[in-house]
Amino acid sequence: MKIKLQAIIIFFIILGYTSFAQVSDKEVAARNWINENSKELNIQPFHSFRLTFVRKGLAGETLRFQQMLNEVPVYDSEIVVNFVKGNEVAYSSNNYDATISNIDTHPSISEAAAVLISNSALNFKGAIIHQESKLCVLNKEQKTVLVYRVVTNAFDMSGSWEVMIDAKTGLVLSKTDVAVYHHKKEKKNKNKTKKLVLNNKVTSPNSFVTGTAMVYNPDPLSQAHVAYSGNYVDNNDATNTDLDATRTLVTLPEIDFTAGVYKLKSSYVEVKDLEAPSKGLFTQSSPDFLFDRENDAFEAANAFYNLDKSLRYINTTLGIPCVPLTNSGVLFFDPSGANGADNSYYTGGTLVFGEGGVDDAEDADVILHEMGHGIHDWITGGHASSTTGLGEGNGDYWAVSHSRSLNQWTSTEPAYNWVFSWDGHNEWWNGRVTNYTRTYPQTGATNTEIHTYGQIWATALMKIYDVIGKTKTDKVFLEGLALTNSSSNQKTAAVALRQAAINMNYPCADIQTMTDKFNAAGYAMAAVALKINCPLDQTVEADLNNSYNVPDFSSLSNAISANCAAVVTQTPAIGSVLSPGTYPVTMTATLGTAVNCGFNLVVTPNLAVAQNVKERIVIYPNPTKNQITIKGEFDSTESITIFNILGQKVIEKASISNEEKIDVSKLSNGVYTIYFNTSKSSYKFIKE
Repeated sequence: MKIKLQAIIIFFIILGYTSFAQVSDKEVAARNWINENSKELNIQPFHSFRLTFVRKGLAGETLRFQQMLNEVPVYDSEIVVNFVKGNEVAYSSNNYDATISNIDTHPSISEAAAVLISNSALNFKGAIIHQESKLCVLNKEQKTVLVYRVVTNAFDMSGSWEVMIDAKTGLVLSKTDVAVYHHKKEKKNKNKTKKLVLNNKVTSPNSFVTGTAMVYNPDPLSQAHVAYSGNYVDNNDATNTDLDATRTLVTLPEIDFTAGVYKLKSSYVEVKDLEAPSKGLFTQSSPDFLFDRENDAFEAANAFYNLDKSLRYINTTLGIPCVPLTNSGVLFFDPSGANGADNSYYTGGTLVFGEGGVDDAEDADVILHEMGHGIHDWITGGHASSTTGLGEGNGDYWAVSHSRSLNQWTSTEPAYNWVFSWDGHNEWWNGRVTNYTRTYPQTGATNTEIHTYGQIWATALMKIYDVIGKTKTDKVFLEGLALTNSSSNQKTAAVALRQAAINMNYPCADIQTMTDKFNAAGYAMAAVALKINCPLDQTVEADLNNSYNVPDFSSLSNAISANCAAVVTQTPAIGSVLSPGTYPVTMTATLGTAVNCGFNLVVTPNLAVAQNVKERIVIYPNPTKNQITIKGEFDSTESITIFNILGQKVIEKASISNEEKIDVSKLSNGVYTIYFNTSKSSYKFIKE
């Protein structure tokens, strides 16, 4: 039953990214906002916008509008509009390109011809793993050009190669590897001779069962709390008793079991043989993937476990839908790829891990860093940004958010702030840190390399993490990224994350922490706008005298302001005495100016009234369908009010006789309370 329920959850998550991707009841409001701000955005009259992605998350509903020219998309150009409540825009971002000229958008060469030109330019020999071609418009050297953008992944070609081809002339304009790597590509490689032990059998269709695996959690050095030395070195992928002892036996909640064969495949993640060297799919006849690091199956199981666990944490624990936009929402990974290079990369819903130096799939920091690029891609609808190292900082944060939560290093130890504790900080490369001392913006060629630059962002996020905790920071990280676009830099991302925290009604103290840490990183945050969020409607019971003293509701209201200095007042005032009924409560935050919010206070009658009063009253029939009869000895001032179960008034009668018939036929089925306003007593009846 658990497995079936999981599959249903995944289905609806994927459905949220696909079936509803272009539908929103806020589209009209968003387009109105774009029109109202067209002058500020400098929108050209011959440009249009297509709604391409809608995301409903904890920080509201976000709509993404692709810039179009004559129904052809402008490459990587969009306007993002975010709503929290109703149709009021809470936040927006854009990388709209006003310089796009009104050119002819009819291609002179076919898409098939463009693909052949791209294949010739790349000159690969292996099988094509993935290829896509799309017609688009872009600004190339200050000139608007109609192009085919062809992206190719081939088995013998490391990376994901984008070739831009002039759709009029067939000329190759550019050839770029657009895969996102976990460190610079110019690194030492280490050639290894590794054992190929398992078969390459494909299983379909899938049926999920549980399994087990031996993994590093997150790496052998952190687990053993030791430095990289002695028996704790890579040593050409050799194992020993000390390294074996740092493995952890874990449960794999889902693995595929079909026709007697077990495969590392779940609702979220699936092993693939995407790139050389070919090591197969590591299928076997046992559900227990219990290997040491000398076996390639260890890296496969280690990557599978960490990726699957992280995606379950995001989607199930945090309740934030985030799965690949491709592969039917499943993340594909190759644990032994990149042609053996000492590097790993993310591209288009797939991860490829290299084997040079320490095998990358042995270090959870590398695995989750690369998945961090995927998260950035999926949550923005395919519009992740590498500007000023934002993407690299995101990956580093997602890796260290997990590893630091394991509490294996103290805050006084250097490794507490390390990224890639096993894969880096050794003879192969220096790794990175989250206690980087430089601030934004960096200048100079050596300091603006994206992997170096990203350390500012990861450091700022981890400083917030250390104050408000992992869960809150992870949520605001994910929801904030969803508000960014493909040209967002660290500073604009900081604004987006803080806005997401405001949208999610984080306490003012958390907002202030984010502001302080971001300012310390050099982002020069603007002061937050004065805002107050009220609680939901409150239902309370009157006392024995059927009255209620209004308390101080400021602790339930969240006033957000610069330095959290706003003064909160309320109406009705604290100490006001109310009888049963429904009352609007207004909360006001004042800091120079004033803002309001409101909620309803429902005071229900006290049910513990004197028994001798109730004994003089007879109400029948009970339950009833059409009417009730009330009998009793009432004075001339007696009146009644009938409340539903929510404390809302549904019927009032100014005076009643000693025998009164009340029509309740129009009431919904349920439990109701009759309150006698003079005698201060109440009685329940059931409408059926």
